[in-house]
Amino acid sequence: MTAALLSLSGCFTGTFLAGQPCADDLDCGPNLSCDEGRCAGATAGPATTSTSDPTTSTTAEPTTSSTTTTAESTSTTAEPTTSTTTAEPSTTDASTTDASTTDASTTGSTCGVGRCEMIDVLIVLDNSPSMSGKGNTLLSIIVAYAEILFPLLGEACSVHIGAITTNVFANNQPPCDQLGALNRGEDGEPCPFAEGKPYATTADLKDVPSFNCLLTVGAQGDPNERPIDTVYQSFGAALNNDCNGGFHREGALLLILLATDEDDGEKNDLQGHEGSDIILPNLWTSAISVAKGGNKNLYIAAVLGDADQEATACPWDPLAGPDGTGASPAPTLRAAIEKLPPQNRVIGSICDPEPDPKNYYPLFDEANQEIRALCDLP
Repeated sequence: MTAALLSLSGCFTGTFLAGQPCADDLDCGPNLSCDEGRCAGATAGPATTSTSDPTTSTTAEPTTSSTTTTAESTSTTAEPTTSTTTAEPSTTDASTTDASTTDASTTGSTCGVGRCEMIDVLIVLDNSPSMSGKGNTLLSIIVAYAEILFPLLGEACSVHIGAITTNVFANNQPPCDQLGALNRGEDGEPCPFAEGKPYATTADLKDVPSFNCLLTVGAQGDPNERPIDTVYQSFGAALNNDCNGGFHREGALLLILLATDEDDGEKNDLQGHEGSDIILPNLWTSAISVAKGGNKNLYIAAVLGDADQEATACPWDPLAGPDGTGASPAPTLRAAIEKLPPQNRVIGSICDPEPDPKNYYPLFDEANQEIRALCDLP
């Protein structure tokens, strides 16, 4: 597993952004440059990758904040789209688990993270135009999350890893062009994972290149971010069983990683965006918790704008550029996530003056410790 993680660090240095639209080199990670509006070629400076072993480098004290930076937005906006799909939250029966799932009651399997034998990871990425210029930061978040938490996933009997964006993903083709449908590749087909599902499984943890497809989202998405709606809709029985191939499983621990620089459903939004509207904001977290059978099966790690806008290095200006610049304090999202017990969530900052995975190690170290405790490990 250590070798796989070291390989992961090398793979996620930004090469998965190749061919994506860009405004400048900041959109393309440390190894690529912006050439005629697309990420390609090599940057003039050396690549900065992490080679530390996450299993032995997690000595930093947990924290939920980081230093911030200003990010400029220069890309053009896409016309907002809406979704009319509403589905009651539901999860599939455990019989829909992938081929690597084992029945500990009959085989005496020793796999599992404490009581958590099945773990589903849902990565929610903001791909709106305001994320232009934050490519290195998003890259650092993904790398740090993988380096710290992939060892934990490797202990589970069965793993699902899927990704969605904060609104309908442009690559998804009918009937999967709807809120909550897992991301597809550029051709609209599922990414090339071992089991042919639209998500990675245990077998893909060591096949690092396959994740490039999953996490290539660009910054040309709908500027009306609706992350809560997309998560909630993914639980719909029809969508989960069809387009999402049984991603959500009854009894599985759900880990949500949310990275966004804007709020969801903010009152009097100066950009005129309504955000998530399927359920009321004060019910957001409880609705997801109910869909998962309670907080014991739910953990959220969110990377948002800084609450203290006077101290942040990337103050939010919603009227600058095509979709705002900086990062919103996200009061509505923050309040919703903070309704969960402290041991079920962690919140960090998307404002990073010098993007580096190491800056996010403390945040995900804390998440790792809390997830293990949630699974009844000492």
